[in-house]
Amino acid sequence: MKIREIILDFTSLLDVTMIILFFFVLYSSIDVENVSEKAKAAEASYTEMQAENEKEQQEWREKASQEWERILTADSNAAANQEALSAYNDGSGLAFNLHEVESGNVWSLSVLSGNKKLNEISSDDQYKLKDKLKESIKKAGFESDDVIIATFTYDGSSYGTAKAVPIIEDAFISLQRDYKGLYFTSINISK
Repeated sequence: MKIREIILDFTSLLDVTMIILFFFVLYSSIDVENVSEKAKAAEASYTEMQAENEKEQQEWREKASQEWERILTADSNAAANQEALSAYNDGSGLAFNLHEVESGNVWSLSVLSGNKKLNEISSDDQYKLKDKLKESIKKAGFESDDVIIATFTYDGSSYGTAKAVPIIEDAFISLQRDYKGLYFTSINISK
């Protein structure tokens, strides 16, 4: 019997192994790049979210501080507010009464403190209305830091009030910048 020689040729196996190894190396480096890019994007997103969170916390702190100041101020002004309410109930508050004299563009505004007439402002003075209102408040004896309760009364069924009321209310609102304690209400007596 003759022994046959077996020759094992590993060349093909070695080629296939090298190709597989090459693909593993290639794809693992691509995965590392993808993971690196995802990590950088996540880090940027986290940094952005952290900055937004810090900004929101700062805004919240500012709002809380402002609210705390408002509460402290309201508490310290409680006596002055109560005194102004008592004075208003006693009839010494300010009353502004709008009267239409003729047609839509002509009106007059009576300024009263209790039963005493302080001033009469006409539609001719509407461009100086804020100054005229200041003058009336000073005549009543109020200072810029006093609490002032005022009523603005008008007849809404009258023809000219639709034009006059917004002008006068705007003057009151702009006057509140100078008189922080000025509170006024508009009363329509036609209802």
